[in-house]
Amino acid sequence: MSLIESIPINTYRNYLNILNDSSTKDELKLKATQELSENFEMILQSPAYPSFLDNSIKIFMHILQDGEPQFVQENTMQHIRKLILELIHRLPITESLRQHVKSIITMMLKILKTDNEENVLVSLRIIIELHKHFRPSFNPEIQLFLGFVKDIYTNLPNHLPSIFETSSDIWITDLKDLNFEVLLSEAYSTRTIHVEKQLDSNSQQQLYNLLPRGILSLKVLQELPIIVVLMYQIYKNAVHQEVSEFIPLILTTINLQPTAMQRNSPQKEIFVDFMGAQIKTLSFLAYIVRIFQINSKLTLSAAGKSKNVKKFRNGTLLIKLTFKQRDYSNLKPSPRKP
Repeated sequence: MSLIESIPINTYRNYLNILNDSSTKDELKLKATQELSENFEMILQSPAYPSFLDNSIKIFMHILQDGEPQFVQENTMQHIRKLILELIHRLPITESLRQHVKSIITMMLKILKTDNEENVLVSLRIIIELHKHFRPSFNPEIQLFLGFVKDIYTNLPNHLPSIFETSSDIWITDLKDLNFEVLLSEAYSTRTIHVEKQLDSNSQQQLYNLLPRGILSLKVLQELPIIVVLMYQIYKNAVHQEVSEFIPLILTTINLQPTAMQRNSPQKEIFVDFMGAQIKTLSFLAYIVRIFQINSKLTLSAAGKSKNVKKFRNGTLLIKLTFKQRDYSNLKPSPRKP
């Protein structure tokens, strides 16, 4: 290896060492992660990339495993965790990566259950990409994941009232005053935190964002159908029964209707996210109905004789939607934060 090639890769190895050093301040770790992200293409082109990959995956998994999930978007460690996940997502699909697929997927499945909306969304993309390209062997974790998704759909009706009734903004005098356990139990989208500090005779306001847990996030709910479909395509024989059990849950989900007061709530973005989740769930239903040749008896049992079951033709379930006519023309989501 030439001197020109060796200098950058050694520099980036030093950045990994900084990340792996528990005594290093979070600010320095963030800077090291940013350097890795900004120069990632150069690292990928280095002849030493395979060895760098082995070392980086080990350190990345350690940080994600041992670090605590963060729910304030501006938190330094949250920036680090999200950047690490984005780096994993950017890893090229090569044979060098294959040996790490199982450990990465296991970690991503853990993140789905414990982490915030931002990180879970990246984790879902990682799971999808790794399964599409490597098609790992079926293992019990897949069934646990499908059970996890079913629990989200099962609990959604119970959350419907609080989804629209929770105030979007939080006003406090110090971040330490936040009761995360209570706030996260009723957060379904990002909420703004106003911290007003008194400085002499003047007051200064700082803004932060509270990220919802992935398991309650409406944005995450929008992305779940596609990954369940992928799991079915790869592991059809092993998960056929589990996927068929989604039918009554999907029928319930697409029939959830916010009240007129909830639809007219000033929290338009929440309503848009909720409708987005229903639309993608409807597409999920269309896929399941198309691929499952379900006889009338089984379908009636699964759907619980729902009023949506209009009729059967050649063993295929035909769905009649019961959405009321609504005007969504004035609904626009807030601009995404960079």
